[in-house]
Amino acid sequence: MKRAFSLIEVIFVLVILGIVASISSQIIVQVYESYITQNAIYRTSLKTELASNQIVNRLTYAIQGTTIAKEPNKDYNSSTMGTTWAMLEDIDVSNNPNHKKFIMLEWIGYDNDSFSAGVTPYWSGLANWQSASPIDFETPGSDLKKASKIIKNLSNNEVDLSGSLENSAVLFMNSNDYNVQCMGLINKNNTSCIFAVKRFGNNRLRFTGAIPKEVTERYKLTWSAYALVPVKQSNGRYNLNLYYNYQPWNNETYKDGKKKLLINNVSVFKFTENGGTIQFKLCATENIGADYNISSCKEKAIIR
Repeated sequence: MKRAFSLIEVIFVLVILGIVASISSQIIVQVYESYITQNAIYRTSLKTELASNQIVNRLTYAIQGTTIAKEPNKDYNSSTMGTTWAMLEDIDVSNNPNHKKFIMLEWIGYDNDSFSAGVTPYWSGLANWQSASPIDFETPGSDLKKASKIIKNLSNNEVDLSGSLENSAVLFMNSNDYNVQCMGLINKNNTSCIFAVKRFGNNRLRFTGAIPKEVTERYKLTWSAYALVPVKQSNGRYNLNLYYNYQPWNNETYKDGKKKLLINNVSVFKFTENGGTIQFKLCATENIGADYNISSCKEKAIIR
């Protein structure tokens, strides 16, 4: 004689299976939600870190005293300092409620790529100027032919020390005439303290325009300015774009340069400078459904 399950036993088993199934489904949902969240945190953190590192790489070679903050699409001149633009060192993000309007960061970077490409620098940064020949100066130890080739390749053939594309320039360090307002960054018609040059031989640079009143023993070679410009999107966040390969000393603005999207969905982009050390904070957000957002922030300091 075979025994069968009683109705009570069947019901008891079904209840247990229901409880197990309910717990299992909750665990599966929690595991899936955790995976979605952790994956979003990883992606957001990674892209914020990559963008921050690119900013650090560029700002590391900013020429001292050229870093300025601007309010985009405004007119800039000496009288609008503190209104439409400010020196980065004058921005106090903790105490100045108006710092948010200076959301664009711009600077002139010296040419580190060709400077450090060889065992010895391809442009030495040393100037030996003879007043008997004021239109050019010797830069001892330089290999300007190689420097020119690197600059031409990096600029996509738009800058050439050796040819007709005379977009490189020099800044003389510790000059009495050195001022950010005369480099074309504030007033594009005032470039009286930055000087366009081209290669003259392998270790001489020749001025192609204005000749400086004073030449110091050290200089920086540059061929581009840079700008970080956040653009507001319909979702209220920003795309952060890097502009490069433009020359303020040739009456160009960042809009004349190349544009590269560094990161999207930016919620915070703040910067300041203290004692030559540039600090910035970058936060990005990613939506993972409904009103649930994941944010990641990076803070960096550039000590030069």
